Amino acid sequence: MKRLVFIVVAFIALLPRLARAQYNFPVAEMQKLTAKNVSEFDTYVMEKEYSMDNKASTQILKVYHADKPAADGKTYTVTRYQVPHAACKIEFTTTDKKYYLDIKSKLESMGFKLVNDQVKTINGAQAQVYSYSNGPFTLILSNYKTDVTWYMVTIHAS
Repeated sequence: MKRLVFIVVAFIALLPRLARAQYNFPVAEMQKLTAKNVSEFDTYVMEKEYSMDNKASTQILKVYHADKPAADGKTYTVTRYQVPHAACKIEFTTTDKKYYLDIKSKLESMGFKLVNDQVKTINGAQAQVYSYSNGPFTLILSNYKTDVTWYMVTIHAS
């Protein structure tokens, strides 16, 4: 009986970790990531179960993919882009519409104001792009459709 209780408790303790397919980066967390150096960023995102894509990464662009696919089979991506003597840019790409809409609903409370909206081409698809600013940071929300709808959140110091 004690063994059965132990197994049940262990399973319940592990369930949230097993159920979580991929980590979504909150805006406040992305803001903090812009201040980290490349080594700190690497450690941080790897702890969130993302791994570097060495083929897609360069000296100024670091690309990380989630270790596990989402429910739709797609893999989320987080990137860090920084040229010498410039601000770092963090970009998170997901298929999680709820995450994207949650961010949009909270932007005003975080002090972000819409600066402009436009249509651009991203990965060969027409994308709606919204640019926001709160003074210290610029945040860009984009969405476009390929085989699924992708949502992008990009942030950098203004």
